[in-house]
Amino acid sequence: MLFLAEATIGGLAFGVLATALFADMLARELLGNGLWGAQRIAVYAMVFAAMLGFAVTTHLNRHLSIEAAARLMPARLGPLVDRLGDLVAAAICLFLAGWSLHFVLASYANEERGVALDILVWPIQLILPWAFASAALRHVVFAAWPDLKPAPEEAG
Repeated sequence: MLFLAEATIGGLAFGVLATALFADMLARELLGNGLWGAQRIAVYAMVFAAMLGFAVTTHLNRHLSIEAAARLMPARLGPLVDRLGDLVAAAICLFLAGWSLHFVLASYANEERGVALDILVWPIQLILPWAFASAALRHVVFAAWPDLKPAPEEAG
């Protein structure tokens, strides 16, 4: 359910991004001026699409990994190395979730607003701790239950 929700919202965000940029380009060509706020909306939609894409990629086990280091280990240690890799990735993602939550709380406290669109930015920034926490949860699950982790070729 989490994967489906994140993939759907990420896809919709990408659709908003493409629509906003296309409408802005069309307005520039036909009217001589772009649409006010369209580029900023596209940037906000891109942040959502990218961060949710990060969580979805983690779910599918299609994220970047250091395969060269894994090849240096004896094959019998492969499962242990995979679990340790997931635990390290989970720790990094949890750190980033905490740091980004601190960032969002600072934006909230300072009532920071967008430059082109005069809106509060902290609700948009909430996608950062969400995506990092979501990826961390997946890495913890993969470390605890390695059978749930798809092989990279299965995920396609």
